[in-house]
Amino acid sequence: MNTKSIQLHELMLSRGTFFCYSGPLSEEVLTSISAVVKEQLTDSKSDIAIKTKVFGIFIEQAQNIIRYSGSRVDKSGVGSVSISHTDSGFMLESVNEIISSDQQRIEEILGQLKGMDADQLKAAYKERIKNGPPAGSTGAGLGFIEVARRSSSFDYAFEEHHGVRLFLYRGWVDTQ
Repeated sequence: MNTKSIQLHELMLSRGTFFCYSGPLSEEVLTSISAVVKEQLTDSKSDIAIKTKVFGIFIEQAQNIIRYSGSRVDKSGVGSVSISHTDSGFMLESVNEIISSDQQRIEEILGQLKGMDADQLKAAYKERIKNGPPAGSTGAGLGFIEVARRSSSFDYAFEEHHGVRLFLYRGWVDTQ
């Protein structure tokens, strides 16, 4: 028997993971897997506002992988995204390779957002819409702001792993 497969299965169960995707991610793949995520959330006992937050964070994290992952297969970004139950609600995680030179910019943005309250995040969102996306962005530049607004809390880390720089991005949505 393949012990690594069993270990992965046990890890997912121990973390309460009910959805996990890892591999090349494109808009087409996201459309397909988002239907599965919606179905899984529909089966959840959480109210619609919580489900909407969870789904929104999932989409933002997946789009971040699609657009910005340093690892590419054709036009697809490569990474993983998962959703797990926690004692207080949900945890959403994404992991993808980044280009080392992007780390400082990402840390600055997320560091600023982490220090903002709900009103400041709302103002940052409006300001981004007014001023348009930042230079080099392939989207509207709202993804990090949206995760910060929808999550109860978030964190991030950068790690060197097998010679590549990885970006771990987590958001929690509390149900209480």
